[in-house]
Amino acid sequence: MKQWIICGMLFFFAFLTLEEASAQQTIQVEGYVKDSETREALPYVTVSLRGTTKGSATDKNGYFSMRTTSDSLTLSVSYVGYETSLTTLRKGYNKVDILLKPSTYELTEITVRPGKERYSKKDNPAVAFARNVIARRNLNDPYDHDYFSYNTYEQRTFAFDDFDVEKARRNWMYKQVEFIFDYVDSTSIRGRTILPLYNEEIIEDYYYRKSPRAERTVVGGTKRAGIIEIISEDGVKQFIDEAFQDVDIFRDNIPLFLKRFVSPLSSIGPDYYKYYLLDTVLIDDAPCMDLGFAPFNSESFGFVGHLYVTLDSTFFVKKIKLNTPRDINLNFIGEMSIEQEYVRTDDGTRILTKNDIALIFRLNRKMKGSYARRVALHRNHSFEKPQDVAVFEEKAPVMESEGARRQTDEFWNEAREGAEEIQKTSVEKMMTQLREVPFFYWSEKAINILVNGYIQTSETNSMFEFGPANTFISGNALEGARLRLGGTTTVNFSRQLFMDGYLAYGLKDHRPKGDAILEYSFNKKRTFRKEYPFHYVRAEYMYDINQIGQHYLYTNADNMFMMLKRRENNLITYMQKAELSYYRENYRGLGYSVMLRHLTEWATPDVPFSLIGQDGMLTPTDHYTSAQLEFRLRWAPNEKFYQSRNYRYPITLDAPIITLSHITARKGVLGADHNYNRTELGVRKRFWMSPFGYVDLYGQAGRVWNRVPYPLLHIPNANLSYSIEAETFPLMNPMEFINDRFASWEMTYFMNGWLFNRLPLIKKLQVREVFSFRGWYGDLSDKNNPAVNGEGLYEFPKNTYMMGDKPYMEVGVGVENIFKLIRLDYIWRLSYRDHEGVPNSGLRVKMKFSF
Repeated sequence: MKQWIICGMLFFFAFLTLEEASAQQTIQVEGYVKDSETREALPYVTVSLRGTTKGSATDKNGYFSMRTTSDSLTLSVSYVGYETSLTTLRKGYNKVDILLKPSTYELTEITVRPGKERYSKKDNPAVAFARNVIARRNLNDPYDHDYFSYNTYEQRTFAFDDFDVEKARRNWMYKQVEFIFDYVDSTSIRGRTILPLYNEEIIEDYYYRKSPRAERTVVGGTKRAGIIEIISEDGVKQFIDEAFQDVDIFRDNIPLFLKRFVSPLSSIGPDYYKYYLLDTVLIDDAPCMDLGFAPFNSESFGFVGHLYVTLDSTFFVKKIKLNTPRDINLNFIGEMSIEQEYVRTDDGTRILTKNDIALIFRLNRKMKGSYARRVALHRNHSFEKPQDVAVFEEKAPVMESEGARRQTDEFWNEAREGAEEIQKTSVEKMMTQLREVPFFYWSEKAINILVNGYIQTSETNSMFEFGPANTFISGNALEGARLRLGGTTTVNFSRQLFMDGYLAYGLKDHRPKGDAILEYSFNKKRTFRKEYPFHYVRAEYMYDINQIGQHYLYTNADNMFMMLKRRENNLITYMQKAELSYYRENYRGLGYSVMLRHLTEWATPDVPFSLIGQDGMLTPTDHYTSAQLEFRLRWAPNEKFYQSRNYRYPITLDAPIITLSHITARKGVLGADHNYNRTELGVRKRFWMSPFGYVDLYGQAGRVWNRVPYPLLHIPNANLSYSIEAETFPLMNPMEFINDRFASWEMTYFMNGWLFNRLPLIKKLQVREVFSFRGWYGDLSDKNNPAVNGEGLYEFPKNTYMMGDKPYMEVGVGVENIFKLIRLDYIWRLSYRDHEGVPNSGLRVKMKFSF
């Protein structure tokens, strides 16, 4: 019975299908679609039978052809910017030419949101239109001219966003500073009330030469006021310039917020983005297509927004609007708006006239945030050869004219002409009043010490500062508790001559230590001694401890925050060092130095210098002496870094950083005990694999060419702390390996959430994947091996091992962006796991600010 019922239903549906087919008619139609006024062929026009889903689109010549069966005999031809045309067809073959009448529409705000929809790239006119824009993105580039120059007025503003004045007046925190309500303003972009906290204005002239390629910027005026005054202004400026740099929509990848975004005009754009033909608008009296776009994956590093493209054969981009996708795995950015405007010169060259980026920073979506805006207006463009071509011979890519920081109000009023929509602020006056309030005054002092690490000795024009504050107290196995007091002269004492140093005392070993530096800079410094670029001659004398096998690359060895370790390190000696050095670096990233060094290192009970005699007997030796000449080269083209008072932290590693050094010493010269030659080469580079994250690679190799005591050999950089530090081995013990030849590597892959963003529950946490792999492969030649040919060498300390045929290796799997700040790695030791007292795995942590 069931089988009969099923067969009956099949016959019934077959009958209905045949009846419907008989009612339909075979229709064949072909022809051209053209503009009714210009008779210009219109490409990618939608052609369909009205009331059905059956249709086609014109090709680039405006031609279409379609054959189908349908009960509809009305041909509908529609194209944005034109009125829809309806044409009655007859059964069978039809040949028609369609003339579309142009129409214009006012632009209305449209939000493009990626969501669940039926989207197909195949035969999609929006995708075809986007491909035409992409194909022409490299045309009409202003940098194709021999010369290119323009003037820029730029303003940057940071403020409290959505500042509720009435609510703030009822808050006790504002009782003593009610005058700040006089500075509350509203932004023309968002129409919300803000309280400005920092404002910067810049006037500069940009010059470009194609061959030989050169770019120079001359700053004619700069004016800053606000909270960033309390920290390194130039260092922060470098970070801000990198984080909020100009967006070039015509590149495959767009650097922004220290990430890489896929451009909607990327060569992989059609595979990464959905495109939509939204509307036709008039921009500067030119009809333009509003091309909307959104990434297929709303958590990825792409944009949502609009491209306004001229409706002609040039497909010229007149304007862009960008925003971040709703669910993007990007920290602290609550809202973003990027707008750019372009004009086309008579020869077709594309000129950027306005670049406007507005941001809302939030810790989370429910909190109010901070408002930031950067506006750059580019004016007076020229492709003529500059009157003064000597500007290209200047070494610095950015030059600040004399008096740029002391320009008059008249200068700034003139500079702001034509920039009426830019924010008007009085941050400088507000800061003056705030500093008269005791609570704010002392809070600013405390923050200054925490950020810069130095304590001023004068209210204004302090000539000497105590610091770094994080070294005042620390501890180690040899000294016990360590007390230290140091300081440095400032640019108020001299802009070229600096004195720096400290005194320290160990409560366990009862030995005073110290360091004294006298440095003359050939460049006049504006803010502090270690300001970029370096060009100095320096004399230094130091007597202190030396923690063998631990090299502190980005912090002080006696930083109080480094006291927490996974095990105590007692491999410490005393060292006396006198050094005379010359160092110079240029704006192309090339640095070179020559150092003359005389050092003496003393043994301690935990690090004895036991000299091996001819008969194998050990003779305790108090110390050894070495007089060294060191040559060092460093090449880091286009390096971006944040410069603090004492250290330089890389912001990006897009360009390689290459270092090469050689140390030489001759026995008997200046008391040297040994002939000594040591060579090292290091390379560091970041490789972007947008949209799949990036890889940081670091490689190093070296060799000691002579027979020398083990403190002068290559010793890997062991990390005893629980923190994740670059160029260190977190599961290796100090002096576990000693080599006279080595090669090491470190690879860290940051996936930017590419995997986690695709997991339904985990993606809400916005965490990101990290994979690391590091290793050290070295050997010890017989001439430096105490077990083979020990006469004249020091016996190796206990728990030092010979490296075999396999390298030392560690691998780590981690998750970063936990609570938007924490990175956790679990690390495994892959080789030499049987060594005594070493961990074979462990959890490591790092606090890292990241967008």
